Amino acid sequence: MSRFGRKIARPPRDPVPEVEAELLETIRDGIPCTMDDVAKECSESRLICGVEVACYTVTNWGNRHDNEDRVMTARGCLGDLNYHTIGVLDGHDTADASDAVSQMLPGTLAKHFKAGLPIDEAMKTTMADCEQSLKKSVASAGTCVLSCTVAGRYVWCANLGDCRAGLVMLQVPESASSPTKADTLYWMSRDQKASTPEEMKRIRAAGGRVANGRVEGLEPSRTLGDFDVKMQVPPGVISIDPEVRCFNLGSGALPVQAVMVCATDGVWDVISGQDICNLIHARKELAELQTTMLQGGSGRADTQPLRDLAQDLVQFAVARGSRDDCTAVTAMITVSQRQRE
Repeated sequence: MSRFGRKIARPPRDPVPEVEAELLETIRDGIPCTMDDVAKECSESRLICGVEVACYTVTNWGNRHDNEDRVMTARGCLGDLNYHTIGVLDGHDTADASDAVSQMLPGTLAKHFKAGLPIDEAMKTTMADCEQSLKKSVASAGTCVLSCTVAGRYVWCANLGDCRAGLVMLQVPESASSPTKADTLYWMSRDQKASTPEEMKRIRAAGGRVANGRVEGLEPSRTLGDFDVKMQVPPGVISIDPEVRCFNLGSGALPVQAVMVCATDGVWDVISGQDICNLIHARKELAELQTTMLQGGSGRADTQPLRDLAQDLVQFAVARGSRDDCTAVTAMITVSQRQRE
């Protein structure tokens, strides 16, 4: 049950530090290139990565149109390595594009991982494959896509548009009754809108023009679909090339834990990083989930606290005045080391 209508626990006195995760292209040294490399590292280091996921969504204020947001929560495996594909999509001009891509992307990505493509190349190729598929089924529908992959001690995020992912590192609780404490928030994506300086520069370099923060009426500057707009501008102005960022969860001592929040812009328009951390601190039940997962209970843990957190985020956004579709996916990630037999 959402806490709205009830008093939320007092937020911490000191703000939680916020840092932007680095682009993968700037930190390749020390980061596994392929999923096979991740599997090898996990085997040699005896790493275990447990992931639990929940989501919540509400339709736009006044039900002006059907909910065009979609979520992705898929588990894949490569040999002994388990990985998770988690994300959100924000469709526009019907949900045709967001619905199709949400169903297509996890399997397509898994195929490229299995083929041994470098992880970022697999993500970019998957976006291109989805774009080609959409050409057969949609004309004007389009979608923003945020796709995160969690494997071993790493999180990768590929982003097109203005959905966003935040990774909140948590202190490991001493017991199930200990409070959940956010340590640092890492932004796994950066909004790609025609109005931002970086995207405006890229658009103009590609021969496009930005008017009132939009390209031919389209605000996000990287999307899948939207072929009616793409036909009116030079190639690459509305890009399908995602930014890929990566974060190493376990660069220090293990175990480590984090909550990842993926949400559509209806949430982020009115919710800040500190708001996320405050809501995490208010959900004292999360410590019990943390403890269960640390004890090897991933897959059998009660994920109700995660569902409640996702609902809190969405209902808080609605209470703050969001009039868009609002969708949040929450994931508890635990990276630990298997004990020697």
